[in-house]
Amino acid sequence: MPNKINLLQVGQYKKLLKDASFVIAVGYPKLNVAGIDALRGKLAGMNASMLFVRNRLVNIAMKELGHGEVKEICKEQTAFVWGEDPVSVARFLVDFKKEHPELLLHGALLEQAILDSAQVVELSKSPTKEELKSIISGQILAMGGKLSAALLSGGGLVASQIEKIATPESEPEEAAA
Repeated sequence: MPNKINLLQVGQYKKLLKDASFVIAVGYPKLNVAGIDALRGKLAGMNASMLFVRNRLVNIAMKELGHGEVKEICKEQTAFVWGEDPVSVARFLVDFKKEHPELLLHGALLEQAILDSAQVVELSKSPTKEELKSIISGQILAMGGKLSAALLSGGGLVASQIEKIATPESEPEEAAA
């Protein structure tokens, strides 16, 4: 029979993780308290969350939420990190790991797919949602500019042809001898 405390813990994990579209699993066995506090503070500043989990119980919760098993990314002491944009969170964690090599990237769960630590690093190199929005809007504006230029250049060509027809050509002056 399951322990009531464990059932409550699984329920808490489900409540916290039900709306998360992704989670990145990190290990912290050699990260000191100051490092963990720095990590949590910076994550809070970017609207991301961090949850220290018990591997067996979070695996049960994720299965019950329909995400499948996460045993592959739950190793040793594990914390789940999630936020609004998986790329910006992954980028932050990779950068934080450069300053604090004690932080371990175990992997991630992204849209029902398990990513290993190398794939999390690759994910961090992708453009963020904001960068993608900027790229797309720039491309849309560039297409509008090209269309405008094409429409105006055709009008300019017609206007120059009308001007040529309207103005009589001047006869070359005969040279006086």
